[in-house]
This record gives sequence, C-alpha cells and structure tokens, in this order.
Amino acid sequence: MPFLLTATFRPHISAMLALVTVLGASLVSAHGDEDMAHMGSTGTLPEEAKFFHWPEEPMGWALRVHIALCLIGFVALLPIALVMEMARHRYHPLVQLSGAVIGFSGIVFGWINGHLDNTYARFGWFMLCLLIAQTAANLAFATRVLKRSSVNEPVYRVIGLALLVFTYMAMVLGVIRYLNLCSQGHLGQCISHFARGSALIMGSVVFLVFMRVFGPIMLEIRRPPEFYVSLIMMTVGLIGTFTEHNFFQSVDNAQESWSHKDLQHTMIGISWFAGGLLGVLMTARSHPRFRTPIPSIIFIATGISMIIHQQDLIMSSHVHFFFGAAQVLLGLSTICEITLVASGFVKDRGEPQLFQYVPLFFMCASGMALMGANRDMVFFLINSGIDISTYALILLSFCFVIVFYFYLLVDLYHWLTGTAPSKYNALDDEDLDTSNSSWLRREEELRRKRHSTSSQTSTLNHSESSEHVTPHTFEV
Repeated sequence: MPFLLTATFRPHISAMLALVTVLGASLVSAHGDEDMAHMGSTGTLPEEAKFFHWPEEPMGWALRVHIALCLIGFVALLPIALVMEMARHRYHPLVQLSGAVIGFSGIVFGWINGHLDNTYARFGWFMLCLLIAQTAANLAFATRVLKRSSVNEPVYRVIGLALLVFTYMAMVLGVIRYLNLCSQGHLGQCISHFARGSALIMGSVVFLVFMRVFGPIMLEIRRPPEFYVSLIMMTVGLIGTFTEHNFFQSVDNAQESWSHKDLQHTMIGISWFAGGLLGVLMTARSHPRFRTPIPSIIFIATGISMIIHQQDLIMSSHVHFFFGAAQVLLGLSTICEITLVASGFVKDRGEPQLFQYVPLFFMCASGMALMGANRDMVFFLINSGIDISTYALILLSFCFVIVFYFYLLVDLYHWLTGTAPSKYNALDDEDLDTSNSSWLRREEELRRKRHSTSSQTSTLNHSESSEHVTPHTFEV
C-alpha cells in the first residue's frame, strides 16, 4: 500500500521538489554578484544607519563568562532538569540545583560587567525571581518539607516551563542590547518583527513536541492542529496590526508618516487576523482528522507578498525575499503533509513520518527570517558587510540548532521514561475503532438517540393512523 501511494503521488512530489529547487535558485540569483557598495540601497543610507554596527568596545571577560555560565545553567541544565521532572527521575533535584547555582553565577557576572540601566538588565531581575522560586520549591520537595500534591506539583512544572520560555526571551533581549537594535525610533517595528517571529519559532517547537510525544491525544481534544494555528494567527495578526506603524510612539503627523511598507505590513496583520478567525470558525467543532488548509493558504499568500515586496534597501528586499520563500515552502509542505501524509498528528503508525518534520523546519526558518528582517538589523548587515547568502545560512544554522535541541530533549524524555520513540503511543486496532474515540463515541450516541427518537415518533404516528383506520374499516 505505501508503494502504491508513493507511485500515485510521485508526480506531485517531483513537482514539489522542482518548486523547492526553483525557489532556492531564485533566492541565490536575487543576490547576484553585486558589489558591497551597491548592496545596501539605490542611494545614500539614512542618517540613523550609522548607529548599527559591531560594538567598538571589545567584549570583556565578565561578559564572556556571563554568556558561558548562562548558557550552561539556563540553556543546558535547567531544561534537562525540567525533562527529568516530567519523567519523575530521582536525580532531578541535583540537576536543577546545579543549574540554578550556575545560572545565578552567570547573572552575577552580568552585573559585574556593568551597564545595568537597560531592558536586558532589568529582565535579569525577573529571571532571578523565577529561579529563586523554582529552587525553593525544589528544595522543599527534596527535603520533604513540602509534599507533592495535585496543586503544587503542576505549579512547579509551570514555573519550569515559564523559565524555559523566558530564557529564550532573555537571549533575544541580549542580542538586541549588544547590537544596539530597536533604539532609533523603530520600536514598534522591532516589537512586531520579534513577536511574530518568536510566535512562529515557538509554534514549531510546540508542534514538534506534540507530534513526538502527545500525538494520539489529539483524538481526545476534539480539534485539529489547525485550530490552534489559526488561534495563534489571530493573536499574531492582532499584534502586527497595531505595532507596525509606531503605535507605541507619538508621531507629530501620523497621516503623512504612513509608508507603503507600513500599509503592507499592517494589511498582512489584518489578513492574518481575518484568516485565523476563519480557520478557528471552520475547525472549532471539527474532528482532529478533519484538517483544513486555511493556515497554509495564509502562509503562501504572505510569502508571495513578501517575495514581491520592494524596499528602499536592496538588502532589505533580499531578506524579505528569504522570509517569503520560507513562508511559501511552509504553506506548500503543510498542504502536502495534510493531503499526502493524510492524517498528520493522528496516524496509523507509531513514529511520525520524516516528511512531517519539513513543515516544522520551514516554520522555524520563517520565524528566524521575520525576526532578522527588521530595519535596524538590515542596517547592521549593510554596515558589517554581510551579504544575503551568508545571512540566510546563519539563520538556517540557528534553525537546525533549535530543532536539534528540542528533538534531543524529547529523546531524553523517552530514554528516561524507558519508552522508545517508536512506541510513542502507536494507534492499534482498538484505538482506530471509532467506538473507542470519545469524540466519535459522543457523536454516535447522539446519532443513536436521534434515531431512537425518530423511531418512537414514527411508531406513535403509525399507531395513531391505525386507530383511525380501524373503526373506518369496521364500519365498512
């Protein structure tokens, strides 16, 4: 049967591969062999472009130690401790305490480095409060001062998950602070780009974890994955609508300050909100197996809009082209995953098919490209002499690292729990039976109830008609 499916859809798969090749070649040819003098713009750069470059001061020893310790503590040990907590491993308290000590040491070296009057330093205090709360709860559980219950244990795990999310935010804020981004009147655009890009990256991570660990649970939550994608699209579109045109800054004459870029990006936000609203309406009462291509269509439309999106800076046009190509490939690969792989998350096998990781990677790549397409970052690329091919490879490398990181965490969870990934809850004959699905079982009960009600009604009508007919027959 798989061979027959492969033979049937082989022309479509070949067309898909050809389209990927054409888009990749177009991305390379869009860069061309232009020299660095003409890479930035068709004329002189704006005045604010001079503020975005590599820091003139060398990175001090305290900052290097701060980065190294924070990576070891917050990126390596604390997420591993969170996975060990989910697997109820006995060495979880020791790993969490080690990560907390190393992470706290990294925060201290950040203070030693100075420059405490900025958003990144203030966010460090918030991270420290979360770290103290998690460590205190860990020590209370380990010393049996506080017993685990159905209330405090979920709270402890939520703190660990929040610490992982805020670690990502701290890393983004650190890059913004070090490169002096979002500092010359483009705060709204920076918020829009980083918020929407981060949403795409986090979406790819969440779907990776759900696909490898919680796949069959999608049968029990009564909604397909596109419902949650559409919900995220509504939120991201709402954020993009109100942050793209300096919504958080006072403008003397806002009517004259609108540019074609502001109009286009704002309309993209509105289209995401409207398309997400349609996707939510279509999938709100659908079974998980009944998926919709609405989010994929939105991705393709956004990608085409970004590909033909002309900017005053050539480098900015190239970065937007890269983002648009990633969006188009995300939409096309998702449609292929829905139609060819058929059931997506819920499928008749244990492990996800390899092609199902392709949309996740392109979602992560589009998020990275969107975050790196803000105007301040484009000025930094021009002043640093980084061309689009190098920049695209850097962003793709980060995407590979992100997918590898969370794939490794899921493998660690399977190893600690003693369940191989191939046994990640495969659907057997009983699970595939529609009577064992709670959603379908409820639908079947309602159908039977309606059928029995209609049968009783028809029987009653038949008996009444018989009563009327019998006397008439007797009289005759």
